[in-house]
Amino acid sequence: MNIYDKVHSLVKEIKDTPEYTNYIMIKEKVRKDADLYAKMKELKEEQKKEQIKYINGESISEETKKELQQKYSIIIRNPLAVEFYQAEISLDVLLADVQKILAEGLNDAIEL
Repeated sequence: MNIYDKVHSLVKEIKDTPEYTNYIMIKEKVRKDADLYAKMKELKEEQKKEQIKYINGESISEETKKELQQKYSIIIRNPLAVEFYQAEISLDVLLADVQKILAEGLNDAIEL
């Protein structure tokens, strides 16, 4: 089996995890709630835009931070949004763990 086949196998195994299947299930529920989905998508796009600015060395204004926090505070009043964000965090932790294992295992190639 070549490396690419193994990576595809790993992807399949990740998709079979409770973290992934739960995330996908909740994501579909969110998509069915058009209002909640639109609010969450808009917030995510705004956060991404601000992250890009930050990465590029621009500062994020206090006003923008407050606006984003206010929008998030409104969204998480919905229990489905809370459930989604919890599932998203669980999946992110799983993926970060996989990435950490890969990085540690290949440290000799990564380090100068």
